Amino acid sequence: MYTSGQFAMIGNVGRKAIRLYREEGLLVPTSKNEENGYYYYDESQLSRLETIKRLRSVGLSLFEIKQILNGEVSEKDILSSKIKETDDLLKDMKDMASDTKSDTENIRKEEPDIRPFERCICLFTDENVDLEKLGVSIGRLYEAAAGKGISPSGSHFVIYDGIKDEAKFSMKTCLPVTGYKGDETIEVFEERCLHITFKGGFSKVAEAHKILNNYASEHKVELSDRVYEVYNKDMSVDVYYVL
Repeated sequence: MYTSGQFAMIGNVGRKAIRLYREEGLLVPTSKNEENGYYYYDESQLSRLETIKRLRSVGLSLFEIKQILNGEVSEKDILSSKIKETDDLLKDMKDMASDTKSDTENIRKEEPDIRPFERCICLFTDENVDLEKLGVSIGRLYEAAAGKGISPSGSHFVIYDGIKDEAKFSMKTCLPVTGYKGDETIEVFEERCLHITFKGGFSKVAEAHKILNNYASEHKVELSDRVYEVYNKDMSVDVYYVL
């Protein structure tokens, strides 16, 4: 029998990973010492851990891995689906690369407008102002939606609050959903926003913020301290500055 720390060391993973797999029901300890709260694993579970690590290495979510381990779906079907998604993404990236010049011209022609941020109910998670972990947070929201049988109803987005005051700065990652409302959801709506659709890709969205701030300065538009970035499947970003 191994403690969580020993099992993590032997399995060549972090203890946080072992805890996460336990909490998600992927790797259930064989026993627990009620006096000290220690969990114990046996050697036979190393093969299951190796399976989890292998599936994680090719980009499967914890929810997908759990489905495979529980026999709800075959590994072959999940991997075939992932291969198709990857092929589609690669095609989109090639198309995007060939359209770089036209996209740049579109960015220059794009003009900001005034529009509402449409009302929606969203699953959300608070962030520690760490954009490098944004993809992880988004993945967890999609997993949570799938686990509850909820259908996403739009593109995921980030809400930035307190952008004019560093002490109050915060962000939330949100996923619009339909047919569900609970403690882990928020309702979002803004009546008037300065908006632009930016087609230069996620990594260059700073350019959209420059365009909107320059427009606001030139047209004497007062911007609040709340901003939305909506990440669309076509790699465009809708940026909203609340008025």
